[in-house]
Amino acid sequence: MSRASTIGLAFCLWGATGIVHAQIEELPPVEDEVPDDGVRAREDTYETARGMGMGAGARASAVGTSAVAYNPANMPLAQLYHMESFASYMPQERAWTLGGTVADSVSNKIAAGLSFRGIYGGGNRNYRGYDGRLALGMPLSERIALGVSGRFLRLKSRQRNDDGERIGGNVKAFTLDAAIRITPAEGLHIAALGYNLIQTDTSIAPTLLGGSVSYSMGTTFSLAGDFFVDMTTFADPEFIFGFGGEYLAGGQVPIRIGFRREMGRDLNQITAALGYVDQRLGIDIALRQDIASDTKETAILAAFRYHVQ
Repeated sequence: MSRASTIGLAFCLWGATGIVHAQIEELPPVEDEVPDDGVRAREDTYETARGMGMGAGARASAVGTSAVAYNPANMPLAQLYHMESFASYMPQERAWTLGGTVADSVSNKIAAGLSFRGIYGGGNRNYRGYDGRLALGMPLSERIALGVSGRFLRLKSRQRNDDGERIGGNVKAFTLDAAIRITPAEGLHIAALGYNLIQTDTSIAPTLLGGSVSYSMGTTFSLAGDFFVDMTTFADPEFIFGFGGEYLAGGQVPIRIGFRREMGRDLNQITAALGYVDQRLGIDIALRQDIASDTKETAILAAFRYHVQ
């Protein structure tokens, strides 16, 4: 990543670092201590407003900061240099996330992205810490690209058992994501994806394997579907899938809707996002809501993006 990218990231992340303690004590390798009945701490990972609004992430068509979050193989797909700051809030859990991202596919042949977020949790997400990742994407041809992301996650649970030992969302781990993207025809993208391929022994960062397909008609309209298998959270593999659509009204107002389903946790979620974009900036807000489920978690995410190029 260029020197300019690094400086830009520093400005994006300046506001996020205040929620993370300068010193965090060593975390014991404690797994989530909950019964094997489908109740598990939910995955906690970097998301973008576009990805949240389109169900399971619309990962085959993700570009820019969304590619850093979901699909590093797509980073070379568009020549751009974006900086983004974001904040998310889950009101039922009183949980906050603040962070920033830089995506640069202009400075070098190998596209690079860097993200960092601070996590201040409560309720069922009762942990605090941080999550950072470095994503790299390289085109093999005009139609095929590879990507890999290194991720370091460190969270300290605020829950203790009767003996005073921390339980729940404790994790201190380095892991890897990998992706390959194929574009067999104009507007059609197919991706194979793997997340947290180095096991972290926590449902907060499960090993997911799967893929995504998207089709775009120019820059105006796109549809996408994502399908994954959670390999580590439950006694048996469980499916996660979703789909979504995006329409760019007037060339400047992206409207997104989607649906997401987690079979292991019996979660059904509807999603939506609305934004504004021009040559220099983008503003987005996204919503995800549990429906027809025992839980009623709401997630709201707002992002501001500056287009350097």
